[in-house]
Amino acid sequence: MKMRQWPVKILLVHPKAPFLKEGKITIAADCAVLVNKEIRDRFEDEAVVIGCPMLEDPNRVFEKIKLLLEEGEFEEVDVITMEVPCCQAIHMMVDRVDSDKVNKKINRYIVRVSGNIEEFTGKIDKSMIEAERAAHGGM
Repeated sequence: MKMRQWPVKILLVHPKAPFLKEGKITIAADCAVLVNKEIRDRFEDEAVVIGCPMLEDPNRVFEKIKLLLEEGEFEEVDVITMEVPCCQAIHMMVDRVDSDKVNKKINRYIVRVSGNIEEFTGKIDKSMIEAERAAHGGM
C-alpha cells in the first residue's frame, strides 16, 4: 500500500497540512483501519487521520479535531469508529466542535467487529455493548 501523506496520527497532523487542502478527509479510530480494508485503502487516495480515544489524551485529541475541523480547508469529513462504546468518543468530540465555525459536511460510520461498515445513528445498540464486553473478557 502506498500512503499519500505523513503523518497519520491525529495528534501529529497540522491543520494546515497540504494534504488537508483537498475535498475530503477521513477521521478514523485506529482499530477501524485495521479491521476494515476499505478504510485502509483510503490511505492511497485521500487524507486519513487516525487516533484512539482510549490510548491518547482525550483532551488533546479533542483540541486537535477541533483545529482540524475549524481550520482545515477540506469540505467533507468521514468519521469512522469501531462499534464499541469507548470508541464513540471520537463522534462525541466532533459533536462538541462549534458547528457555527465548521462549514463541512460530516458523514458518520461505525465498523462492526465483523468488519462491516454502516452509518452511525448516534445511538449505542445492544451489539455494541456485547462487543465491548467481549473485547474486555466478558466483563
